[in-house]
Amino acid sequence: GPPMLALASPRIFSRTSSPEGILLRIDAFGKVIAELGFPPGGQSQHSFVRQILADYFAIPLEDVQVITVDSLSMQPSTGPISSSMAIALSGAVLGAAARLTDKLKRAAAVMLEANADDVELFDGQFYVRGVPGKALVIAQVAQFMLARPDLLPEDVDGNPQATFVWNPPDRTIPDEKGFGRYSVTAAGAQHLCMVEVDRETGQVKIVKYVMVDDCGVRLNPSVVRGMLMGGMAHGVGTALLEEYVYDDHGQMLSSSYMDYLMPTIMEVPAAEEHEMCTPSPIAPLGVKGVGEGALHTTPAAVLCAVNDALEPLGVRITEAPMSPLRVWKALRTAPHHS
Repeated sequence: GPPMLALASPRIFSRTSSPEGILLRIDAFGKVIAELGFPPGGQSQHSFVRQILADYFAIPLEDVQVITVDSLSMQPSTGPISSSMAIALSGAVLGAAARLTDKLKRAAAVMLEANADDVELFDGQFYVRGVPGKALVIAQVAQFMLARPDLLPEDVDGNPQATFVWNPPDRTIPDEKGFGRYSVTAAGAQHLCMVEVDRETGQVKIVKYVMVDDCGVRLNPSVVRGMLMGGMAHGVGTALLEEYVYDDHGQMLSSSYMDYLMPTIMEVPAAEEHEMCTPSPIAPLGVKGVGEGALHTTPAAVLCAVNDALEPLGVRITEAPMSPLRVWKALRTAPHHS
């Protein structure tokens, strides 16, 4: 008979929360240096730190450097876990930037012979409010702090740096059932999957795949899309291909890529990805977690779609992956199979 078509649309919520710290400093050349306690892990955390700081201080991206320090030097940090970086690390960056700006303002007030309350940072320069002609760039203020600490106010040291640890709010407030919460935000996603199942071979083909994701404000849209597409590819492998197989003696039979099936460009569809944005009212910048969204949602969408296709035949598979062999065997047991 003809291939069967089906649609499925599950939802998933990822919740994130953890404290995160950072140290910011400005060197004598006006370069902003951010010290983190973890190296780049492939999810572009260091990239969005540079982007936020470049926007905050109105400086070129190349004037912001993110470095990894060892565990003896780092600020309190949880590190990349539980889709927390966009929330916790952006909060730490903004907090440290605000503290550093306040310190620089007080030094700039000395240079501008003004009250610190009248000094403001705008477009990368410190101005005296109401006096547009008096301005200093950030590098000048940092150089002044380093070279002439004797001229600074008593409670301002000559070190243009600041630290900040972002702590998630209201973690101890119980939910409506009285349980404690680990999270402060919830991201949502909805996936729509259309599949064809070949009756003769058990082969499953994904005809169309659509994702709608709401992770709040996207710090870097291209990175978010890459994470969603990569997570979907892993999800396809989980749903249809990847499996550890052992014989009756416990010997692994899928120990090489000749036997362990991995998704390729032939199995992973060119998915449509659509953005929704419901800013978090709690997290800085309105961001939410997105690191694990598509990875969890895709297997559910694909598996539900296959079972929906098999339902008219009275067949239901409750084991993953739905490999061609497993689907073919299930079809042979169908009441209407001839």
